[in-house]
Amino acid sequence: MRTLYLVRHGMPAFPGEKKQCIGWTDLPLSPEGRRQMEALGEDFAGRGIQRIYTSPLSRCVESAHILSGGRIPVEILEELREIGMGEWEGLTFEEIRSRYPAAYRERGLDMARFCPPGGESFVSCQQRALRALEKIRAEENGPVVVLAHAGINRALISWKENRPLENLLQIPQGYGSVYTWEDPVFAGLIVAAGFSSRMGSFKPLMELDGQKVIEREIATLRQGGVGEIAVVTGYRAEELREVAGGRGMTFLHNGRYAETRMFDSVRMGLRYFAEKKRTPAGEALDGIYFLPVDVPLFSVFTMEWEARAFAAGGGEVYCPWYEGAPGHPLLIRCSALEDLLAHNGERGLKGAYERLGERTMRLDMPDAGCVMDADTPEEFARLEAFAQSRQVPDEAACRRLLAWFGTPEETVRHSEAVAQLAVEMGRACLSGSVHPSGDADAGGLNLALVYAGGLLHDLAKGQPDHARAGGRWLRLLGYGPAARIVEEHTDLPPSRQNHLNESLLVYLADKRIRGTRRVSLEERFLPGRQRFAGDPEALAALERRFACAKKVEEWIRRKGYEG
Repeated sequence: MRTLYLVRHGMPAFPGEKKQCIGWTDLPLSPEGRRQMEALGEDFAGRGIQRIYTSPLSRCVESAHILSGGRIPVEILEELREIGMGEWEGLTFEEIRSRYPAAYRERGLDMARFCPPGGESFVSCQQRALRALEKIRAEENGPVVVLAHAGINRALISWKENRPLENLLQIPQGYGSVYTWEDPVFAGLIVAAGFSSRMGSFKPLMELDGQKVIEREIATLRQGGVGEIAVVTGYRAEELREVAGGRGMTFLHNGRYAETRMFDSVRMGLRYFAEKKRTPAGEALDGIYFLPVDVPLFSVFTMEWEARAFAAGGGEVYCPWYEGAPGHPLLIRCSALEDLLAHNGERGLKGAYERLGERTMRLDMPDAGCVMDADTPEEFARLEAFAQSRQVPDEAACRRLLAWFGTPEETVRHSEAVAQLAVEMGRACLSGSVHPSGDADAGGLNLALVYAGGLLHDLAKGQPDHARAGGRWLRLLGYGPAARIVEEHTDLPPSRQNHLNESLLVYLADKRIRGTRRVSLEERFLPGRQRFAGDPEALAALERRFACAKKVEEWIRRKGYEG
């Protein structure tokens, strides 16, 4: 287990001692800020901190060197820089409210996606922070300090705790505060030693949806929280090193790849991690994700689900299944490595883990990519088609997802009605008749995606913040465009309210359907007005949603929809 200490810098020296908006503004620490860091340094003494990663801004770099005391290495990561506030830099929040009243209100309505003029959004900030986390995980087994800013830290904590990014300001972040993050240490093992003789091309270096196969696998493992990744090579080993080499990568060469079985290459990788685990530096390693190189379309969702089962205990090898077939990656607990290495090789790694009996756990997943491998050009074409289909899932794929997540039947019927109405409105706006399975029109609207978004918008109904939860599930599964529609179906961002797009159609259709019946917006919002009559704050939020829905409805009517 790796410990990350997420630390906010000490108090900066504000000009005139007046607190300001200082995203990228570079200020030194104040005397109070230095005292805060000195006290924290004493608190961290004896914790065995291996490295301090810091934002490049002075208030963080100075804080890092105080904590280090010259004893702990300090590394600057550009990705840890605070959220950029553009034209708002250096202003007090009273000045911002006065000079930019409309933008300030918009920020309050859409905290996650709002960008100050010339600045960036918290969505962008979080993506940048997660790239830093990937780098740290690739380098360290901890404990380490990550020294950054309130915005960056809140974005990371929101991701870690699965909180809505819109609510990140609720997370306490005082100067010098510490958030302790216990992070399982997972490694990755990819076996890529074969000839790819049946394929006719070298599988690891083939292009799949804009990426080489092995690059795609490494990227997915990194997104799933993997640190070190070991690749067992054989044929064309130097080319693989050149393409896949980099931070956190290890290459193990099977020089006898032409005369040995795949399990011999698997054993080489397992032995590497078993021997490493016996060293003091390897004590933190908890488990290993294993896959052969020809299964490139597994998802981060599958990895996360396996990690949850791993944390709950009860097994030593976790195997994802899809519609009755076993898939990859396997998640192997380090305590099982010696038993797997003792296997005689019969039926390969599958034979090895099946010998463990109940210590191997089967996890049924909604991820078709985890069982899709490719040994021939025809099978590779199937991979390519599946990668494309994730952009716009068809009705069958949507219904499989609804079934797997246990979406209630009444919610499914509501979603069918929403999907049908959204497509009907889209057709009217396009002044044409396009079947839900049709392609995007010349203006960029894709009615197939509208239909999919309508079917899936309440996928996570019953979960807290179900729009964000459902969107997150879909995003982790690789359904990015549909995920955005789901995330936006309860509160449509201002940037999506003034042009024809898939989210706008599903948003309005959802507001016009009660159960399975089409209703007016007034009828749809009446129960909420009655329910919140005694709660002015909740009622005001409801009225903002009603005003947004009316605005969108009027816009759609001007485009030609009269329903």
